[in-house]
Amino acid sequence: MQRALTREEQDWIEHTLASMSLREKIGQTMQDHAGRLPFKGNDEAALAAYLKTYPVGSFFIGGEVIQKAAGKAEEYRDWAEQLQRISKYPLLFSGDLEFGAGSAVKSLTAFPPLLGLAAADDEALAYEYGKFTAMEGRAAGFTWALAPGTDLLLNWMNPVITTRCLGDDAKRAARLAGAVMRGMQDHGLAACAKHFPGDGVDYRDQHIVTTINGLSEEEWFATYGQVSQHMIDQGVLSYMTGHIALPWLEGNVQGEIPVPATVSARITTELLRGRMGFEGVVLSDALDMGGFLAWGGYEKRMVDCFNSGTDVLLWPGVDYFEVMEQAVREGTVRMERLDASVRRVLELKALLGVHRVDQKGRDPQAVPLLNDRLPPKLDLEARQLSRTIAERCITLVRNRGDILPLNPQTTRRVLVILLNKVTEGRKYERMNVFVELLRARGLQVDILDEFEPLSTLRKWELSGIRWDAAFAPYFLPLHGMMNTARPVGEAAKAIWAMQHAETIRPIGISFATPYLLQDMPFLDALINAYSLHEETVELTVKALFGEVPFQGQSPVKADPQDGSLDLRGLHHHEH
Repeated sequence: MQRALTREEQDWIEHTLASMSLREKIGQTMQDHAGRLPFKGNDEAALAAYLKTYPVGSFFIGGEVIQKAAGKAEEYRDWAEQLQRISKYPLLFSGDLEFGAGSAVKSLTAFPPLLGLAAADDEALAYEYGKFTAMEGRAAGFTWALAPGTDLLLNWMNPVITTRCLGDDAKRAARLAGAVMRGMQDHGLAACAKHFPGDGVDYRDQHIVTTINGLSEEEWFATYGQVSQHMIDQGVLSYMTGHIALPWLEGNVQGEIPVPATVSARITTELLRGRMGFEGVVLSDALDMGGFLAWGGYEKRMVDCFNSGTDVLLWPGVDYFEVMEQAVREGTVRMERLDASVRRVLELKALLGVHRVDQKGRDPQAVPLLNDRLPPKLDLEARQLSRTIAERCITLVRNRGDILPLNPQTTRRVLVILLNKVTEGRKYERMNVFVELLRARGLQVDILDEFEPLSTLRKWELSGIRWDAAFAPYFLPLHGMMNTARPVGEAAKAIWAMQHAETIRPIGISFATPYLLQDMPFLDALINAYSLHEETVELTVKALFGEVPFQGQSPVKADPQDGSLDLRGLHHHEH
């Protein structure tokens, strides 16, 4: 549960709120993107002038989860301290710390993704996952994690949350997400459950279009509502609303335009706050996404987003200040409503202790960095946790005829059919680690990564080549706006090509979607590893040869032969 504010904290909140100008209050309801400032980020004079004109209350720092981790921990910490020195009011620094602080900061620890954590299914590990995310994150200047994901993977073709969620079971997702959240918040990092009212039913991507959670009211409360209520009851400090419609509560406007949660008072205020009792900070998802842009003109979008019940708008752009000033003057935004949001933001800052930074901007709660990492003992614990989760998550989904494990004595020549390309010009080199690990074992590795003509494998066989094992490793990233929740383009052609062979029994290995059997039902064996996390790849190779056991349990219905998959997301219009 969220702790109560002290008298000193309450006094600070009320004094600060009373001292703020209208523009400063508006700034508390906006989160800026540090990577999009119109000048070099550490130019102190430029920063001071910027914050004087645009007194924002929080910054997003680090790499975006839809792109990649970037930078050094010490650089982010130093920049956060510099900004705290300059800013009139203490700032919050958020980041996409979805699978550890290393998901945003390259020098810190990246854990296997949430779907891998779900495959390990251990609440104690989930708490440690949150704990070390917090310790590393706070050391690097972060005070607010835009995590954990509380979505459910109910549609196997969803292209947004495939490995960024805790599977398809609401009870498991609630239990593990709650543990991650407690680990974060017990160690000084605000958690942000996301994306309300829940992603994973639609097959589309709200970066491109407003998506729809088409469950009925009863279905929603049994799934997403169950997870959300658990997070609220456990004391999550913030919730992110998504550009996701919920038709059972908020129908389409004029029967045509879906109403995303980010502009819906019914979803954000009546449901999340009223019916479910959430009292923390509501943060919107990024406002540069297509699922939000379609709502209307800039001024309408911003005012509707705020009036829906949003406390902090994520990346609205600095024109937001003028729009909100005018809205307050005209009465379309009420001053009491603005004060309520600012008070909630200040409460979050007080709970995190950011108002106690010293005159140099230093955070007294942050663990000091040593060589861009935590001190040795804690750093070792973080690395060991990462490896433990990797050991526990790798899942043997199918193993017909017990073709696994392979015999290391008789397996000498292997074939690798790389499913790592969408187009000829865009392949994902990180898959090379898998090949390198095979070669390091002294294996002769033949690689097929070009699929014109489709008959190449058959020609190799007719020339007399035989392999002791054949692997079909798959990795396409979720993002890059390719909607690659499943094999497409060259990766799909690879699946066609391998079926021209007559002498191989390919072993599928998915480093992404857990649903590879939907597109490769002919596989006799499938391993789900959930990511190209370095130690996960290493341990997957060991597991192939029986040197470590497969310990993971599938967090989704991964084998279509074990039961039909729910396709409600394809028929959302019926609800």
